[in-house]
Amino acid sequence: MRGLIHDETAVSMSVGFILTFTVTIICMSVLIGSFFTMLNRAEQTAIRDEFEIHGNEIALQIANMDTMVHIMQTSGGQSRFIVYKLIMPDKIADKQYSVEISNQTSEIIFESEGRYKTRVKVPYVALNTNVASGIVYSSSDNFRLCYDGESNIIRID
Repeated sequence: MRGLIHDETAVSMSVGFILTFTVTIICMSVLIGSFFTMLNRAEQTAIRDEFEIHGNEIALQIANMDTMVHIMQTSGGQSRFIVYKLIMPDKIADKQYSVEISNQTSEIIFESEGRYKTRVKVPYVALNTNVASGIVYSSSDNFRLCYDGESNIIRID
């Protein structure tokens, strides 16, 4: 009977199991958390890459419209209205986004759901025309760049 009262081997097995189990749970939590962080970063990188592609396309079309207007003006002609339809997806990485053209900074700004981490700024150049500031949202699927010859302005609709 005295041997059973002072026997502490069962306590050490219970404490060892609880410590091993706790360490395993902590390691699994850290592993799962870092996995989701890695996936989130990969998603943001993919979103930014898509934004850069579409931003460069818009910047190219602004430059093309500006060049067409300049060629028409130097050859004695006149452009009244030029429209270019932009083909852009409704969502990128299953998230809606906004496209803003800023004439103050000469940049096209893409942003997904107001998150600064996914903001991309693409510069554009227009030497012969003015570009109106504007913002459009991806919920509308009809994006257009329009040049108005009377006001000599390119705007996004």
